[in-house]
Amino acid sequence: MSRSVPCAEDREQALAYLGELREETMRLAWGEDTSIEERRRIVVAAMIFGRQFEERVTGRSAEPGEEELQRLLMDLMNGVVAEFARLEGLDENETAGFLSEVGTRDHVLEFDEVLDVYAGGESGRMLDELLQDAVNGRRDRAIRSRRHGPF
Repeated sequence: MSRSVPCAEDREQALAYLGELREETMRLAWGEDTSIEERRRIVVAAMIFGRQFEERVTGRSAEPGEEELQRLLMDLMNGVVAEFARLEGLDENETAGFLSEVGTRDHVLEFDEVLDVYAGGESGRMLDELLQDAVNGRRDRAIRSRRHGPF
């Protein structure tokens, strides 16, 4: 299962992914009040983020230094915002606002990680199970993050 889905197919693929998730899992992962449209946008943004991240890091021969890493991340986020805005027919400022909301950003990054595992196919697990595991692991990740810092 490849993550390099052409942009025009992102919406259809997002709906397919959402179809693999149980309502209970989506509520647990993204909250009771998250609309179907917001769920779809989280999934689309995660797909775009994952694809653009892979494109930017593929072929790099060395670990980037701090400045290069910051530039890479800013480039990545600008690219995600531009592609998401174009795909969704939104203004880039509106898109940046949506994607920079802490909850939304965390959901997008978490689902990107879930898609990485799922697309690899090595776990042999269903998408719903992988998202449940990610949600259940939030507390442990938060504790590790506080202990060790962001890196």
